[in-house]
Amino acid sequence: MTPRLLAELLEPILTAADDDEEALSEAVNLTAEAMAALGATVLDPDGHPARGVSDERAVVAALNTHAHNLMRDGRLDDVVEALQVAERIGRIAHLPHHPRTV
Repeated sequence: MTPRLLAELLEPILTAADDDEEALSEAVNLTAEAMAALGATVLDPDGHPARGVSDERAVVAALNTHAHNLMRDGRLDDVVEALQVAERIGRIAHLPHHPRTV
């Protein structure tokens, strides 16, 4: 998936209202459905499709990839925004927090 396509796919999540967790949850579900329709998968450490990945975890993984792409382009403000949204989704879904390293 190209960085541009990934950015377009994540647009509903990145534009969800900051204080509206219901809108964010709906955007997560719609984005996960679009990812599945495109055949996008989350890979395990061995490079195989991960089993039992929730919509939230798949979208957070996509946001992390998007943030990495933005970082390579020097768009640090956008990196921060993408990672903050990923953390919001993690809190909503009660996903364990993984510290980020750069």
